[in-house]
Amino acid sequence: MLRYTSDIRTLLWAAAFPVVALAHYARPELCGYLAPVSLYLGFCSGVFSHNQNHCPTFKGKRLNAIYAAYLSFFYGYPTFGWIPTHNLNHHKFVNKAGDATITWRISRENNLWTAFSYFFLSVYHQAEPIQSYIRKARGKGGTLFRQIMTQYAVVALGHVAMLALGVWLHGWARGFLV
Repeated sequence: MLRYTSDIRTLLWAAAFPVVALAHYARPELCGYLAPVSLYLGFCSGVFSHNQNHCPTFKGKRLNAIYAAYLSFFYGYPTFGWIPTHNLNHHKFVNKAGDATITWRISRENNLWTAFSYFFLSVYHQAEPIQSYIRKARGKGGTLFRQIMTQYAVVALGHVAMLALGVWLHGWARGFLV
């Protein structure tokens, strides 16, 4: 089932994602206390997504696809996005010209503007490798394209469902804040 027994720790940590997320809904008065934990676990979901794309957690493709969709929900973006932007692009160019995630696009200075603008510029420049990857997967048909679409659906529908849950439990005004 698992490729490496050390991944048990990762899966236990990943099991905390829904527990902490749902705690916000169950006890909104604790949101201030839970926010640092949620931010930390959000960061962890990015690390786990990165690791999953370099070295899948499970031996079977089906379990890896399910886990990737699970991580996508908590990461907030389909985890397949790491493949064209990180695995196929960043590791090829390693922060040099041609790297869609290059850190020095605006400046080589480590300052607030560079840090602030990095996300927005990186998203813009990663769009083409991601769209190209999706087009190729669609052209080939089959499992990869279905997994990509499943991850998008899990993120979109899952977040809409969580918003609906917040509104249902706490009304319109408070439901948007949970």
